Amino acid sequence: MKRYRFLLFDADYTLLDFDKDMFHAFQATYEACFGSQRPYSAQLLEQYEVCNNRWWEKLERGECTKSQLYVGRFQDFLQETGLIGQPEETNRLYFENLAQGGALLPGALELVRDLSGAYQLYIVTNGNAASQMSRLERSGLLPYVQDVFVSEDAGAAKPDVRYFDYAFSRIPGFEKERALLIGDSLTSDMLGAQNAGIDSMWYCPQALRYYPEWEEEAKKLSITYQVGSFAAIRGMLL
Repeated sequence: MKRYRFLLFDADYTLLDFDKDMFHAFQATYEACFGSQRPYSAQLLEQYEVCNNRWWEKLERGECTKSQLYVGRFQDFLQETGLIGQPEETNRLYFENLAQGGALLPGALELVRDLSGAYQLYIVTNGNAASQMSRLERSGLLPYVQDVFVSEDAGAAKPDVRYFDYAFSRIPGFEKERALLIGDSLTSDMLGAQNAGIDSMWYCPQALRYYPEWEEEAKKLSITYQVGSFAAIRGMLL
């Protein structure tokens, strides 16, 4: 295996348990903004996730800005559910609640702690800067990473090469040939690494079980390694 120096970790679904944080944030936001109109239900969360995912896919294709995504997902949610509210205020409160998260995937802290003794670790993440930094701080990961690069600060999001240019320019002594990006997303992480000209490790513990069609999508990309567990990452890098 190539000798790497720089490990670039995605955050959500790779280290952070976004589903857990998002569930609590959305439920708290819903109760505050819409609870008097209709009782909260799991179906409402599912409807929001459809709207949210639709807008994130637009962002990754370069079809909208981050601010349009933030408001657009709640505009769609209100339209599709018939609820009455203000998308901008809903989004503001949602980020306040999301910032109170920081749940980790099991074993993530131990993996990052152990890798930090042998590599320079960085986090590369799309999202709102304030909420992402708050979640990362609360997670306990920050003492083990050199820096965090959030798309909102970069002015571009993964997989856009401009995002990676922003990150690379802020890593002292950075060398592309000694960098490895580790993430769960084909469309932002793996495609982003390909666009940026660095090696990639697709972390997909359950992806092919639940989304077998992703295997064909993965074949279209230049993915350097594919792993299904933190133990596999540890075995390859330590």
